[in-house]
Amino acid sequence: MSSIFKRLELSGFKSFAKAARFDFESPIVAIVGPNGSGKSNVVEAIRWVLGEQSFKSLRGHRGEDLIFNGSTSSPRLGKASVSAIFDNTSKHFPVDFREVAIGRRVYRDGKGEYLVNDSEVRLKDVIELLAHVGLGISQHPIISQGEADRILYVSPKDRQSMIEESLGLKVYQYKREEAEKKLQQTEDNMRKAQALRAEVRPHLDHLKRLVEKYERATEIRAALASKASEYLSRWRTTLERDRAAADGGEKEAELKAINKKLEKFGTPSSAESDDTQALLALEAELKKLREKRVECERELGRAEGALESMASGGNRDDDAIPREEVEELLMRAEDDLSGALESDSIPEIHEIVQIVTDRLGAFLMQRTAEEKMRGDTKAYALRAVEWKRALADIAKKETALSDEWERRWSRAQEMEAERRNARQEIAALEARSRECEDAIRRAAFAEEVLKNREAEWERCRQDIVHWAGSEVALAASAAPFIDEEREAAQKAIDRLKFRLEEAGGVDTAVLREYDDAKTRDRFFEKELTDLVSSAKQLRGVSKELAEKIESDFSRGLGKITSEFDRFFQLMFGGGRAALTVLRERSPLASEDEDAPRPEGGVHIDVALPRKKIRGLEMLSGGERSLTAVALLFALSAVSPPPFLVLDETDAALDEANSVRYGDMLKELSRSTQIITITHNRQTMRRAGVLYGVTAGSDGISRLLSLKLAQAEEMAES
Repeated sequence: MSSIFKRLELSGFKSFAKAARFDFESPIVAIVGPNGSGKSNVVEAIRWVLGEQSFKSLRGHRGEDLIFNGSTSSPRLGKASVSAIFDNTSKHFPVDFREVAIGRRVYRDGKGEYLVNDSEVRLKDVIELLAHVGLGISQHPIISQGEADRILYVSPKDRQSMIEESLGLKVYQYKREEAEKKLQQTEDNMRKAQALRAEVRPHLDHLKRLVEKYERATEIRAALASKASEYLSRWRTTLERDRAAADGGEKEAELKAINKKLEKFGTPSSAESDDTQALLALEAELKKLREKRVECERELGRAEGALESMASGGNRDDDAIPREEVEELLMRAEDDLSGALESDSIPEIHEIVQIVTDRLGAFLMQRTAEEKMRGDTKAYALRAVEWKRALADIAKKETALSDEWERRWSRAQEMEAERRNARQEIAALEARSRECEDAIRRAAFAEEVLKNREAEWERCRQDIVHWAGSEVALAASAAPFIDEEREAAQKAIDRLKFRLEEAGGVDTAVLREYDDAKTRDRFFEKELTDLVSSAKQLRGVSKELAEKIESDFSRGLGKITSEFDRFFQLMFGGGRAALTVLRERSPLASEDEDAPRPEGGVHIDVALPRKKIRGLEMLSGGERSLTAVALLFALSAVSPPPFLVLDETDAALDEANSVRYGDMLKELSRSTQIITITHNRQTMRRAGVLYGVTAGSDGISRLLSLKLAQAEEMAES
């Protein structure tokens, strides 16, 4: 078979002060030398580079005990290093290198390093890497001097662990342990996440209530803004309509125009006044002429009557006054005096009384004159002529005055019509003026009312902005309010403001805090979900690995037991050897119950041929060594390790058993690379390469490589 362990390089490790190299090219490599030469240091170097942590196993107390401490001729060194180089052409190691060099260094200050192909790594990385080729922390393939029977006296649980490691189950053990650790960490993280979520949850619920309160307030505020937009828009349209209706500008312009028209009419002219006075004077003059005409006609009638009476010669009572004349005189006096009673002017009253007095005096004088003239026909005739002439003159004057009066009267009538029309127009204009003034006063009052309403509208808008939290958009066009619509809309807005006040105010910082808390809660929730899923997966992985380990261990233990029994019979020329699994004792088992050990594990049962010896406790030291060798060979036969290091495990064998041991070693080398520290000639005879280790007076170990022929000569000597 090809050798997986290609070489070992030492520098400064214990007695190997100078660089030393062991090439393991043969299936069996033997290292020989006198006691104290340092050959066992080779085994310890292999053990150390593979991750050994116990200084007791390395025959030291601290790291600097592994470094060459100097001698009389050589100074002590500052560090020790060992490299184990493995062949990886068959990809035993899961790395992409043809060779895998595992190195370890230690310095005087205690600092240590692990290396893989000259790259610094962790011990854990080294252990996991070696687990892929069946090497673990127990390093069961390395059996040092005096430790051959270690596998016999370890606890059943540790023995089971060694067997599991030899079967290559350690990699699964590590994976399971890693899964269990991760599961434990996951469960711890789950508890922490649950605790953190439980801690955050009450605060989140409180914030959620505040946010819901804020959202309700936001909804109400949005409804208020929408309602207010319609309300303010319609109210604004209503105010614009009322302002247009209440505009007094037209009325003021109309009033100015009316006043200008009234100014054109002005006061009655002096001409009109003169015409009126002239007409009155004409009427007075006509009245006097008519009175004179009446007197003349009456006097003419008297004269003509007297002439007729005289002409007819009739007699009459001259002293009698005609009734008609008296009645006429009285009626005229009554008319004049009635006019005086109606007048408020004292001078006019005096004038009327004087006229009446003069008329009565004239009547009496006339009667006196008539009495004197009665009987005088010529006088009456002359008188009649005078009266006729006077009547003609009066008629002429009366006609002229009547014409003048008619002319003036027509003109006065025309002017009166004009004045009447003017008065009517003035009255209409004045009425319209009063209407305009009333309209202007109403417009001024309406303007004041509108200003108050517009101020109220602005206050309402600002109040709504305060409640809504922002400007309220107004519609470009909206229908004006009619009847009681505005009051109903105002009540609806007041209800929304009341609801908003009930909802209360929430600082917007609460929203950010709620989002942060919600994000944390979701994070914890997701973490818990992921952790639960991860825990479930890890439990599944752990269960699968446990089942695989148990299954592979059960099958492998059966094969090891069979090989153990075969090698044991070869060693002792008979007898019996077996491995049995101890089941763990139930916690309910009684103290005196014959039950397996509580920790479980693997128990070794042996029986020597031709002796009544059963159990490991009754074996001698040599028998224990042979039993241990048989078990180690059985382990190697069933699950061949990459190499097997034996440190003088054949020291206690007699000649016959040495031959059997050598034969088994040869057989085992077909599947396992063997490195042995030996003094046994049978063992050396079967080695392909011998390394001799010597030590001079300076205490430094040196190597001497021997070929197979030379080894046979040494073995014969």
